[in-house]
Amino acid sequence: MESVLQGLVGLSCLFLAGLGARSMFSPNSMIEILAVEPEGPAGLNTIRGFLGGLFIGSSVVLATGLATGNTTFFLAVAMVMGVVVVGRLVGIAIDGFDKKVLFPLVLELIMVMVFLAAHTQLRPV
Repeated sequence: MESVLQGLVGLSCLFLAGLGARSMFSPNSMIEILAVEPEGPAGLNTIRGFLGGLFIGSSVVLATGLATGNTTFFLAVAMVMGVVVVGRLVGIAIDGFDKKVLFPLVLELIMVMVFLAAHTQLRPV
């Protein structure tokens, strides 16, 4: 079970790093994925800086947790992803449901559960 959880955290780390790199270095390729249309250089800068930074930063935090064995790092990313989930649910409640939101919502929920499980199962006693 431990190696499965470590593997899932590692895969999440790679996934977030990939999204971050793509957001930072190819923001136009993220427009359809994110369902946003940036307004000029400022909008592209937001995708690069805010979203790219958030994804890459989360990946670095997960990698640090894996490398050090300190699973508290997993809780930090679980909290960020949990707040993203809350934001999506608020959006669904206020703006209505769009099926394009379902896949990322489920993926984010799974990541939160994986990070929480990894923290509880892998932390030193």
